Amino acid sequence: MGKEIKHNNDNLKRNNLNFFFAPNSIAIIGASDSPRFGFWNTKYLLNSKFKTYPVHLYKDEIFGHKAYKNIKDIPDNIDLAIILVGNESVVQAVKDCVDKHVKGVIIETAGFAETGIKRYIKYQEELEEIAKSSNVRIIGPNCVGVTNFYNEFTSSDVDFSKTVKGNIAIIAQSGVLGNVFIDWASVGQKIGFSKIVTLGNKIDVDEIDMIEYFENDPDTKVITIYLEGVKRGDAFIEVLKKITKPIIILKNGRSELGSRAIKSHTGSLAGNDRIFDAIFKQYPSIFRVDNFYEMFNIAQVFATQPLPRGNNVAIITGSGSIGILACDELEKQGLILAKLGEDTIQSMRAVAPDWVSLKNPVDLGPSQMITLNPTLKAIFNDNNVDSVLFLFTVPRLPLELLGVSIMPSLRLIKNLSSKFKKPCIICVFGSRWVFDFILKPALRFQIPVMDRVKEAIMALKMMYEYNQYLLSL
Repeated sequence: MGKEIKHNNDNLKRNNLNFFFAPNSIAIIGASDSPRFGFWNTKYLLNSKFKTYPVHLYKDEIFGHKAYKNIKDIPDNIDLAIILVGNESVVQAVKDCVDKHVKGVIIETAGFAETGIKRYIKYQEELEEIAKSSNVRIIGPNCVGVTNFYNEFTSSDVDFSKTVKGNIAIIAQSGVLGNVFIDWASVGQKIGFSKIVTLGNKIDVDEIDMIEYFENDPDTKVITIYLEGVKRGDAFIEVLKKITKPIIILKNGRSELGSRAIKSHTGSLAGNDRIFDAIFKQYPSIFRVDNFYEMFNIAQVFATQPLPRGNNVAIITGSGSIGILACDELEKQGLILAKLGEDTIQSMRAVAPDWVSLKNPVDLGPSQMITLNPTLKAIFNDNNVDSVLFLFTVPRLPLELLGVSIMPSLRLIKNLSSKFKKPCIICVFGSRWVFDFILKPALRFQIPVMDRVKEAIMALKMMYEYNQYLLSL
């Protein structure tokens, strides 16, 4: 699993990382008021509620705030330092932070071991020695640091007016990918995050530290990890044994080509993928996925829905063909198509046209907008049903012409799901307009919406397996 890195820090130092996400005071070393690396986070923090001090060797003022030549000149204690200077200046900047008794350092600067250049590898080794011999905790280098969606602190570039607050934490062994996650998942898909940390080259703080932190974070219900490799293999296994929150993990480097590419990205040791796969399968709270779409869509279900008591799924659809495809996927994933009770079928028959198929999957066809609510009530009330998959298939034109509102049905789903403790996922088949027609109001009721049936059924399967694990504790 790679060479072990020994840490001399005690457990208190390793686990007490809240100053990264809620610092009382911040110094930006290499702060910038011109459009370049560090401009946007400097501007944001200096104009935020967070007490922030700019540090710049040649400027006396940045964005109207007094600038200091060195962090040691700041007449205040500093919780967190964000380092944006060139890689040749980083080691000295970190030494100054140690002298200042800073609690945490985020090194966003790139250009270290990932380059493969001997001189820059040496810089990183010096930083590792500082981390091991001091009381400072370091995230990075080669990262964009952290974001806290609850207090709106970030060391990155985030427009919080467009993001969604939720209960999903992200640990990413990458740099700018953290910003991509925010842009696609939170802004575009309205998936709610609690906190994000990008680890970069992991000279000190690593995925093990962050898993332990998020396991105890009250804002986080589910942990997602993008992993390229680990440096503390034994400790990684030990922490996985202790975690009770669900972890959804995307581990790349499955191929030899991908493993080689990792070395030039973050300088990490990828290890044998079969070993990682075997490790993940040992622990019932760990779920491995193949791409980011699966990771975030499934995490959203874990974060918003009650856990299913069993593996019996009811499918409501407006298209028989799509319903059949969903059945195929259900069987492939090892779930069961629920056998609806006679009372359920009679309740639906009382409101549905004669031509509607009321066997599971329930194909409402063109009557979907009229018969949906009574169908939902009957399905959720059925003791044979543990989960509900709603396949929305109404095209844009009738929705626009009829001026239909989906809000009453979404409110009903939320109420029924809460009452009967049964998860519900909506899958939309149609244009982006139709997807947004469902997505925007569904956000209000915390109902997950996706456009891939496979991911919805994977989520239900993982939720069922996770609940069985919790019941066995």
